[in-house]
Amino acid sequence: MKAKDIFDVEISIYNGVRDVYGKTCSLRSFLFDTKHIPDIEKLRSLPTKAERNEIKKRLPMACISGVFKPTRKAENLVKHSGLICIDFDRQDNLEIENWDEVKQELSKLPFIAYASLSVSGTGYFAIIPLKYPDYHKGQFEKLKRDFAKWGLTIDPACGDVCRMRCISYDPDPYINTEAVQYAGYYVEPKPFFAYQYASDETLDKVAKCCDLIAKHKIDITGDYKSWFTVGCALASLGEQGRQFFHVCSAQNPSYKRGESDHKFDNLLRTSKRIGIGSFFEICKDYGITFRDA
Repeated sequence: MKAKDIFDVEISIYNGVRDVYGKTCSLRSFLFDTKHIPDIEKLRSLPTKAERNEIKKRLPMACISGVFKPTRKAENLVKHSGLICIDFDRQDNLEIENWDEVKQELSKLPFIAYASLSVSGTGYFAIIPLKYPDYHKGQFEKLKRDFAKWGLTIDPACGDVCRMRCISYDPDPYINTEAVQYAGYYVEPKPFFAYQYASDETLDKVAKCCDLIAKHKIDITGDYKSWFTVGCALASLGEQGRQFFHVCSAQNPSYKRGESDHKFDNLLRTSKRIGIGSFFEICKDYGITFRDA
């Protein structure tokens, strides 16, 4: 069975920058629409950016990376198109002398499906199929780093999944319907922190305190500062402290497991120097000691 042409994928398009609801159409219809060529040519002839923007904001726009409903927001993504659109602005790449040859250079990359002049006629944009569209941001971050190694700077705003692309015109765009999916993915390296060594004895003491907290339903995280301090102290134990953080957090009526997990993830990455001793001090304030367990 023949694979679906990537240009037939559905995306959201908008009638200018003020349209927040948009409608759905194919990528092909947007890219190869010729009705607005006179407006684009006029825009390119204007001397100032302000004048060009007056026309640009009235031109059709599209979210190349998918369909969004009811409004254009990242959280309203209904279906990812499997594509990402990246921009190369002239002002971000002034050191490149052979700027007129950038599109030709892009065409040498196997994952470029489409490359064209931007609406201003001075920059370029490229459309790339992604292997892991659910990890849009991670793939963008790797693309950004790959192109930086090759001497090209990508507009960092392109990492936004609902980034809009203005309709453009290029008499000779590069088209590759057989483009391969880009498989690069960047993961932010976790910073290394010298966590307090959690001996079996220390963990046993923490566990005894948490047993009393759970048994008597004592909330030692009554306000954000207390919750934060307890979290920092338990995070000093590394991942072993997570289970205890949940026990302490769960005594508060506003406890949400996902929120607590997210907070603990953040605390593991911070460099706060709050040790496990602070946890025992807080417990002591509530009459809780491991000697009583």
